[in-house]
Amino acid sequence: MAAELAMTRKKFATIVLLLALVAIVLFLRARPEYDIDRVDERLLALRQPYRSVVTAYYLDGGSIGIGIVDRDGCSEAFALPCDDDPRRSQFLQQYSKVFVGAAHTSHREAREIVDPEPTKRMLICILRDYPKRTPWDDYCLMQLRRHPVDFARHLLHRWKGDYGPGPGP
Repeated sequence: MAAELAMTRKKFATIVLLLALVAIVLFLRARPEYDIDRVDERLLALRQPYRSVVTAYYLDGGSIGIGIVDRDGCSEAFALPCDDDPRRSQFLQQYSKVFVGAAHTSHREAREIVDPEPTKRMLICILRDYPKRTPWDDYCLMQLRRHPVDFARHLLHRWKGDYGPGPGP
């Protein structure tokens, strides 16, 4: 009887451990990828590997600009304005629109993309996979993706002082 009880406890502990691992994997996995057929053609025209991917975080409430230079030297800029909602903190901004042609919506060249979500997700994947990200690139990635690993990386950058002097993000 005692041996059966010990075996039942081991099975129960194993099942709980497996369920915890599955929960952790589901929690930490990346957001779903994008539908390539719905991504804006100006982003698809850029050829990989990219020479550079740079970001800019604007103090207009949290808009993000992304500039990409492809392997042939062609470049394109994208603007992701934060949705205007003064009740949201800087860590809860939403980015439901994407503009192409400029890094900020205030430029005349900026044109709004009709179906922004697939393009936004591809930009997130490009930024996530770019090997030479700066601390500010990581901050913009955290704002766009909302992934726990990105938030932890941001906290590590703050702790190390990677954002430079001043209050930082």
